[in-house]
Amino acid sequence: MILHVVNNKLYEVKLAFLNLIDKCDVTPRYFSTSEQIISFLKNNPGLKFSLVPSQPDLTDVELTAMSSYVAYGPQLGDVLCGVVSYDSEKQQVLTIGSYADSDLARLWGG
Repeated sequence: MILHVVNNKLYEVKLAFLNLIDKCDVTPRYFSTSEQIISFLKNNPGLKFSLVPSQPDLTDVELTAMSSYVAYGPQLGDVLCGVVSYDSEKQQVLTIGSYADSDLARLWGG
């Protein structure tokens, strides 16, 4: 799933926009699945991109209302919106920052 945090609540994103941060010849584009994003980032390892939800494409279901944050993560194929890059060594997408306001320096998936 593509995930996004709003006020420390986790939501699924139906459409997200990936824009480059690092200078490269990659064209910004939209994605509708985490598999698409992972494949794209895997072909561009180490480059940093900004992944943002396309409003109002968040689902109305707050995912952590019935489960916990540990039920989601890059090891499960989820991608969290934010500054993202593919780590070839860990073989997963990392998001710089996290859902907790007090934990913004943490790597999600790191």
